[in-house]
Amino acid sequence: MKPKILILVLICVLLGCTNEKQKVIDTYNKFNLANIERDGERLFELSDSNTHNYYKNFLTKILKLDSVGVSKLNLTEKLNLLSARAVIHDSILKRISPKDLLIKMLTEVSSMDSTQISSIRSLGITNIKIENNIANCELTMDGKVVSPLVNLEFSKENGKWKFDLNSLAEFTEEQLNYICEYHGFTHLDFIEWVFDASNIGEKR
Repeated sequence: MKPKILILVLICVLLGCTNEKQKVIDTYNKFNLANIERDGERLFELSDSNTHNYYKNFLTKILKLDSVGVSKLNLTEKLNLLSARAVIHDSILKRISPKDLLIKMLTEVSSMDSTQISSIRSLGITNIKIENNIANCELTMDGKVVSPLVNLEFSKENGKWKFDLNSLAEFTEEQLNYICEYHGFTHLDFIEWVFDASNIGEKR
């Protein structure tokens, strides 16, 4: 291959990669905006099939797990499951779809104040690496990489980049357990504290 042709090919590859990385950034920014605006349909559209499958399985847990089953869940899932049962009426849970569950969990069960909105606006992603249809990146706050490192994942589905919410699971679990250890909470103590502080029982 002639040098000039090789250079042109390399330029095209680099430009294509940069364009894909920008699309990943755009997806993340759109997801955060939809989160702030509590736009459930948009949140569902911007999340990937891994996220959708998680909520399908999570709905089964909400409907079927007894107290023993719930006790075996990690702290994040305990909190989410009990919050869903507290906020969403039983008659709705029995006929809700995984899609509608995702929307309700992100827009109704979880609340957001001005401080949280400000925090979301400060978030971004960097150091994006793309391999096939998977993009991995690092979370930033005010332009700086968050410490400890938080890796996020995106999937390209039907030609569009989608955010995998499951990629936040490990970080979320670590943070919740850190709060428990710092304050000397058991998991149950922590969940009761969250319910009291956010008035979850009054949302139903």
